[in-house]
Amino acid sequence: MEENKKELIRKAAIKVMAEMGFYNTKASRIADEAGIAVGTIYNYFNSKEDILEYIFAVELEKRMVYLEQVKNVEADFWEKLEIFLRKHFNEIKDNPDTGKILVSEKEFPRKSGSKAIGDYLYAIPDKLDYLLTDALKNGEVKECNPEITAAIIFGAIQGVVEKAIKNDNLTLLDSAPEELLKLLKRGLNI
Repeated sequence: MEENKKELIRKAAIKVMAEMGFYNTKASRIADEAGIAVGTIYNYFNSKEDILEYIFAVELEKRMVYLEQVKNVEADFWEKLEIFLRKHFNEIKDNPDTGKILVSEKEFPRKSGSKAIGDYLYAIPDKLDYLLTDALKNGEVKECNPEITAAIIFGAIQGVVEKAIKNDNLTLLDSAPEELLKLLKRGLNI
């Protein structure tokens, strides 16, 4: 029951924050959207900042699961990367309000010292770094600095999501995996 309420609050906050922006969002508006009393929010979260952190933490966990799954797939680096890209972009396409928050609030950690949002921005490139390091060992990609290349890949992923969200054109996400892979293969393919 407790997790259901927390999830209800998270989903309501996503809808409200996507519409109004984080700074304009009030706890009372989230409570109205969730159909609960304002005080109920404070049984689960200390502030709207905590709710935003939780939104990012949930999204990070999803991406970490995707990356862990592809790590264990019997496939080459390119197939693993494609699987991850498809899952990530489909997640954004299926939940555009969440995508809007990931794009619009990614600067929040610099302003607030947020750990969960910072983790989202750094843990994903770290996992991509791991996949690239493996690909280097297996001779699947050209010599590169995996840490820098992973950051470049993550930046490209964020750029595509930002473009799709800002232009309200989620169909861009359908062809994004192929386009990113073509570009990356030109530079990294052996």
